[in-house]
Amino acid sequence: MLEYWVVVTLGVIVVVCASCAAYLYSESRELRMVRDRHKLKTYEELFHAITELNIAGTDAYKADRAKKHLAYTLNRMNLVAGKEVLNNVNALLDFLNETPEGGYDVLKQLNIMNTIVKAIRREIDPATARELEESQFRFRFYSPPRS
Repeated sequence: MLEYWVVVTLGVIVVVCASCAAYLYSESRELRMVRDRHKLKTYEELFHAITELNIAGTDAYKADRAKKHLAYTLNRMNLVAGKEVLNNVNALLDFLNETPEGGYDVLKQLNIMNTIVKAIRREIDPATARELEESQFRFRFYSPPRS
């Protein structure tokens, strides 16, 4: 009779431990998913800010607003981005800071943005990022002609 209660008690303990482990695993996955969603939103805002800067052209008011949006986005990026993404964003900022207003090389900017997208994809979804890199896919961005 004593051995029967030991087996039942151990069985209940095992089931409770398994349930707790499954719950903790699901919570950790959910937390990672929320973090990735926040990162993706921040990365998307970065590309919106850069597009606004490109569209602003020679309009001083639009350019100032685009720079402000870019600054706010970069502040958020510093909180959520990984090392490789931040290195590439720093390269983009160096490029934008070193060139005079509206007189920069669009191809170089697009190449830097491509490396940023690749770094972001590696950070968020490494499996599909590897497939795209092997296919040597180039991402396209809107950049209006400069006048």
